[in-house]
Amino acid sequence: MFEDLHVDLLPARTTMQTFTVTGTGGNGGNGGAGGFAAAVSAALGFAEINQTSTAASVAGGDATATNTATTGAVTAGDATAFGGDGGDGGAGGAGIDGA
Repeated sequence: MFEDLHVDLLPARTTMQTFTVTGTGGNGGNGGAGGFAAAVSAALGFAEINQTSTAASVAGGDATATNTATTGAVTAGDATAFGGDGGDGGAGGAGIDGA
């Protein structure tokens, strides 16, 4: 008469319970490094000086003529460069919120 019935039995002291599982998401990733920056400062001094000196002697003596040209110093100013901004950090993990 009871051949068709099936019964699941739990061990003694076993109770059915529900519980909630929650968790916090992980931290976001680190931001990227800033971009490379290079600064160059250069100066070029160029002078083209054409001079002609003529020497003439009075009364048959020796005469000497010389040309002298002096240029000023050339100085390059300071050079400054800034790298690009670092990348944004990654988003944190979503975490777990469920039953």
